[in-house]
Amino acid sequence: MLRLSNISLARGARVLYQQVSLSAAPGERIGLIGANGCGKSSLFSAVLGQLSLEAGTIEAPRPERIAHVAQDIDATSSTALEYVLEGHAPLSLARAALARAETGHDDLELAHAHAHLAEINPGAVTAQALTVMRGLGFAPGAAQQPMQSFSGGWRNRLALARALLRPADLLLLDEPTNHLDLDSVVWLEAWLRRQSATVLLISHDREFLDRCVNTIWHVEGGAIRRYAGDYSAFEIALIERNRQQDAQARSYKRTAAHLQQFVDRFRAQATKARQAQSRLKMLQRLVEVEPSRAQHEWRFEFLAPRALPERLIDGAGLTLGYGDKAVLRDVRVVVEAGDRIGILGVNGAGKSTLVKAITGFLAPMRGELRRASGAAIGYFAQHQLDQLEGDESPLAQLRRLAPQAREQELRDFLGTYRFSGDMATAPVGRMSGGEKARCALALIAWQRPNLLVLDEPTNHLDMETREALTVALSSYEGALLLVSHDRHLLRAATDQLWLVHDGLLSSFDGDLDQYTALVLASRRERGDAQSPDADRDPMRDAGRRREERRQQAQERDRQAQVRRPLQQRLQKIERELEAGAAELREIDRRLADPGFYHAGDTAEVAGLLKQRALLSEKVERLEAQWLHGQEELDRVS
Repeated sequence: MLRLSNISLARGARVLYQQVSLSAAPGERIGLIGANGCGKSSLFSAVLGQLSLEAGTIEAPRPERIAHVAQDIDATSSTALEYVLEGHAPLSLARAALARAETGHDDLELAHAHAHLAEINPGAVTAQALTVMRGLGFAPGAAQQPMQSFSGGWRNRLALARALLRPADLLLLDEPTNHLDLDSVVWLEAWLRRQSATVLLISHDREFLDRCVNTIWHVEGGAIRRYAGDYSAFEIALIERNRQQDAQARSYKRTAAHLQQFVDRFRAQATKARQAQSRLKMLQRLVEVEPSRAQHEWRFEFLAPRALPERLIDGAGLTLGYGDKAVLRDVRVVVEAGDRIGILGVNGAGKSTLVKAITGFLAPMRGELRRASGAAIGYFAQHQLDQLEGDESPLAQLRRLAPQAREQELRDFLGTYRFSGDMATAPVGRMSGGEKARCALALIAWQRPNLLVLDEPTNHLDMETREALTVALSSYEGALLLVSHDRHLLRAATDQLWLVHDGLLSSFDGDLDQYTALVLASRRERGDAQSPDADRDPMRDAGRRREERRQQAQERDRQAQVRRPLQQRLQKIERELEAGAAELREIDRRLADPGFYHAGDTAEVAGLLKQRALLSEKVERLEAQWLHGQEELDRVS
């Protein structure tokens, strides 16, 4: 379990959050979300003891019972399997104890070391390690390859496998889906759902969060708030919370205005001074409620293509590969104007090989792949960020593409991608991964392609930028080929799917939910002894989600039914108050007119004064009724 007690955390002079108290129950799966730089990774560092708290305490399991993904991975000569097994703390400790016993001369100690190692069962642990590696996309022979032979992305997968293998009470995962293909993401979701450990997970993948977590911790405004349910439930709850906060802010404003109006009207009258003083004290006791901060949605766009040829890409009988090794055979590919295609398949199946051939970075081994004479391809590769000029600014790199354009025009364009002011002239090499990705997308968009080919564009993007990319692609007028493990993006931006599998390219007629079920069924058929989703029923899960949505809708309807008569009664009181206040102003105007008294009709003067007293009492009663009704409305939840 994990307990935060009144913690305050800072990075340098910047306070991230203060007086935060939260607890995580055993087995709870928590999504930790918030804007970039709000302190999510810093909380992980604090839990691990790598960052000191300004105040408060953190109760967490012992360090050997906490699993997390290492940030620095040594490319040693040890094999991938050995590296993963080293993450299993009990096995590593038992092996170390056996090694010490073998160098000593105590037969009893040696016997105990052998017995302890046998109890842990290294064979079973090794089998589990191979299962985890296979789930994360490693081929069977990869386990015996040296760490040095793997690229950075595959080393990150090994670090994740090492963390998943570790017996732990608390599992900390920071963006675990980066560098994973969709098949591995599906496997990881299933694995996490069956974990008995408490899981604290940072992710910008909304569908991954929906499938993995049952609680959200939201970091915002120097605080961390807990929400029950998955990410979709959090979004609904946050909208409702902001709506209620805005309603309370309006209520405070109305109440304060009514009280202040009474005080201002009667402060100077001796007969009303006590009541005015009472209203003033009520006004001072009111707790001011600020309206929720307006969420300014950030948007960018891909400029309209200059031309839209009807058929952009055409090829048949293609063999694609490297050197003498064919990766894809008998490929038939046609991309027409307006096509919006998502490409599915495991890592290593040939997705990147296919898009490299389509974009012209890889020549077919056999067959001809034709591109329309007017085809303009914008290509975002998995390693696109490495191709940016690190010592140059976004403005300098855009100016190279448009030497004739005015600088202000270039700056205005970069501003839509959040490169304003000094950011536009800062070296790209010092920027974060997300900022580099935005720069690469801006450079592509400026060239107005009529075919966008995006290979895992979301790896470094936060939730807000992913949503902006989703909207931009949805309104893009050209053709789109998209490789991504972000199912929300695939659902929103594509309307047909291609599947790369067993060296072939084919159309996939199902949807992403059917593909997910296919992936899990395929893993079970391959005999994954520890298949983490063997007892999962997709139809049952879909039914459960529908039931949850139905219950949430019923609760919203119930609240609306309770609030409606209260709101109607308040509106009626407000109308009567406005009418009474207007009538009082008219009476006061007449009473303030000297000519009214000079007329000599004392009965009319007395009658008007009596009318004013009765009306004043009525307004006071209405104000009290309004305050009581507003309190009732605020209590409705």
